Amino acid sequence: MEGELVRCERWTWRVGKKIKKGGWATVYEALSEPGGLVGAIKLVPKDPGAERELLFANVAGVRNVVPIIDDGETDEMWALVMPRAEKSLDEHLAAVGGPLDLLACKEILGDVAATLADLDVAAPKVVHRDVKPHNVLLLDGRWCTADFGIARYSEASTGPFTRKDKWSSPYAAPERWRSERVTSASDVYSFGVMAYELMMGRLPFEGKRDELKRQHLTVKPDVPATAPPSLASLVDQCLQKAPGGRPIAQSLPQRVERLTETAW
Repeated sequence: MEGELVRCERWTWRVGKKIKKGGWATVYEALSEPGGLVGAIKLVPKDPGAERELLFANVAGVRNVVPIIDDGETDEMWALVMPRAEKSLDEHLAAVGGPLDLLACKEILGDVAATLADLDVAAPKVVHRDVKPHNVLLLDGRWCTADFGIARYSEASTGPFTRKDKWSSPYAAPERWRSERVTSASDVYSFGVMAYELMMGRLPFEGKRDELKRQHLTVKPDVPATAPPSLASLVDQCLQKAPGGRPIAQSLPQRVERLTETAW
């Protein structure tokens, strides 16, 4: 694709170097012609259900979402153009190579919490269904959520091509493993997994798929006594096995804001 032109609604974009490849889409650097705007273009093969992300191209009134600045298609691909982010959260974690301090955790989690809270009060409500560091990008000083490729409206029926099975095992709530209906509580659980990862420098559950399933369904993750108590408490509540035992998404920003400066 490098060097090819993709015509979208607002501009024509020249595809540059590959940035990353996900489960079914690839993101490249992009430059508008004319104008020379720098962006990132996500190209999604036109498989059944692939057009779903276009439904959530601009989620009105939701904070800290990576905006779609242009969109279009080729004969074989859907195209979504976004601002070029500085880095993803998983890249940031890899560079740090260990736990983040409480202030850094609070900053990142606060931005993501605002997104989940707003999605839960949007009209209509939206469930992201794939909250993880790979889908959180640093953009203009904010950690913004991206990739709504398997999102759905909370009250919508699940259709045959919603890609509901295309989730990330390390971050998947117990109800996902049981093939139950996914709600904002599932996003809260994934948020809890991500918070644990920031706090501890590792995932709460690891292993192959069958082992991950067992742990997500039955195992309480270990949290050392040296972890900040306020953050450990929030993580513990977000990782409750029963969806009803978790904080509601709308409460997450206030919960994160109350995290105190506690020594490790």
